[in-house]
Amino acid sequence: MRLLIYFMEIILNLVFTISAAVVFALFDYFGFNISLKKGWADFSNFNKYRVVQGLFQLLLTALLFFLSGWRTASAFNIIWWTWGCDFMFYLYCEIFNYGKDRGNFRKEVMSNSVKWAWWTPYGIMFTKKGDVIKFKILVLQAVLGTLAAGLVLIV
Repeated sequence: MRLLIYFMEIILNLVFTISAAVVFALFDYFGFNISLKKGWADFSNFNKYRVVQGLFQLLLTALLFFLSGWRTASAFNIIWWTWGCDFMFYLYCEIFNYGKDRGNFRKEVMSNSVKWAWWTPYGIMFTKKGDVIKFKILVLQAVLGTLAAGLVLIV
């Protein structure tokens, strides 16, 4: 019986973690695109949209912590930090963008044009702000981050 409760708890925490990542990526997709259209998103050191995005991430983290504990909150942030939420962002671009905007994943990520992932673990350790991080490294980093998040939920 204890084993069943343990597995149910892991599954519930996994659902919370994935749901938070999906919601965060949706917020990022719509928030970033609205900010671009309204002229609110600038790319200076103080980007107003990124402040709002960070506050939303903090709110989600606190919600996860209070609903299910530190493991779920940590797992969500590991997925975010290792570029998993950004992959979902680009998936949303493929789903929601029309016309010439569709294909951002192929145009930006697969073509090795990503210069904004400097805040990820690989970026911090091996690059500086503005350096390109190649597609295969981003994929590997996101996969390893998702596995690490799963490990945090299980152990």
